[in-house]
Amino acid sequence: MFSKNLKILCLYHKDVLVNTNFSPFFEIQCGKAESDINLPMQGDNLGENISIENKYWSEITGLYWAWKNIEKVKYIGLCSYRRFFNFTEKSSPLVLTSAKRAKKAIQSIDYSQLDEIFHSHDILLPVPYTYAWNINSIIKKNYNKEDFELLEEYIKNFHPAYYDSYLSVVYDRNFLAGHNMFIMKWDDFKHYCDWVFDILFAMQDKIKPKDYPIHQIRVFGYMHELLLSVYVEKRKMRISHSQILWVNNDISSSRFNKISYRVACHIVFFIVNLISYFNKSKE
Repeated sequence: MFSKNLKILCLYHKDVLVNTNFSPFFEIQCGKAESDINLPMQGDNLGENISIENKYWSEITGLYWAWKNIEKVKYIGLCSYRRFFNFTEKSSPLVLTSAKRAKKAIQSIDYSQLDEIFHSHDILLPVPYTYAWNINSIIKKNYNKEDFELLEEYIKNFHPAYYDSYLSVVYDRNFLAGHNMFIMKWDDFKHYCDWVFDILFAMQDKIKPKDYPIHQIRVFGYMHELLLSVYVEKRKMRISHSQILWVNNDISSSRFNKISYRVACHIVFFIVNLISYFNKSKE
């Protein structure tokens, strides 16, 4: 069966919205080391792990556990208990569904498409979100900008081959693939994890987010989201994009899906860059 060649890490941290409980998902409870919840699945606190850091790393503690503990497969991916690839390549990032309807929708996804996808691509990522500003502006608005300045400096000094790609992703773009989701080949996965965890552990030594507000405290998870795009850019990986099937009982639509919103974002981004260019040319 195709599913024997594929593991999609399905990461949880609380009571299950949708129990997938079928191949090719490998369910992991993240933050198990400090959780009172005992979900019926693999915990990220056995073997070599960083489970205790989940408060600051979010689902990346599950990614670390998999890197260090699971056996080799042909393809490996990451999703969460409420966000799944649906293998539909469209411009809109999301398909929203209720928990009641989600299991049937997930079970109907045809994962055998992967062999065909990877015949001409190197990685599967979500359809990117589009913003009116560059990614650096989004970072400054939502996170502690000094943390990301440290990240940029570290890459410049210790991973200089990736520095131009970092600058391109952060300063030249108004779009980014979200939620730390991917599917890639095993060898690429191992190389990627060697690279990204070197950086994230270096950041952990420099940043102490204990007293950060709730929307900033998972700083290393947010950094991973950015670094995944940097890695893909530098390695010139051929990207196939997929919509996300998002299990959400609270909303039925998203501005990111609206063509008018995306067009408006690109117009604003173009005008801002044009103004910046003319201002610089006058200096």
